[in-house]
Amino acid sequence: MSLKTLTKISTLALIAGLTVGCASTSDLKAVQQDANEAKSMARSAMDTANDAKSIAMEAKSISMATEEKINRMFKRSMYK
Repeated sequence: MSLKTLTKISTLALIAGLTVGCASTSDLKAVQQDANEAKSMARSAMDTANDAKSIAMEAKSISMATEEKINRMFKRSMYK
């Protein structure tokens, strides 16, 4: 790394550190509220995905049963 690159990175790190260090309590509460909202949305999405998976598994089960019935009917028709 060149000295110029190292200086730029150090400057950016310093600015980022100062910016983060100036967060107020209200800013932290707002971030916490956003994080809680995101968690809630994630839980809701997970519940929806689990419901969809359950429905898909049930549909697969019904589909496989139907396929089995059709195969049995086909075999019977082949014997006639």
